[in-house]
Amino acid sequence: MKKDAISTGLFIAIGFLCVAIVIAILIPVVRDVINAADDNRPTIPGVTMVQPAELAPSATVANTELHTAV
Repeated sequence: MKKDAISTGLFIAIGFLCVAIVIAILIPVVRDVINAADDNRPTIPGVTMVQPAELAPSATVANTELHTAV
């Protein structure tokens, strides 16, 4: 009778240990999957204002320089 109680107790203890190990491994995996699913939202583009850089003098500046030189 005593051997049966000890073996049953060890069986239950080892079962709880296995369940605890599986839960400890599965919780981070499930959390990573859920967090990765949240990252699939589209990004909202920001407003950007682009102004072209003036590399050459404009036509009005060139005309003004010609008239003032004469």
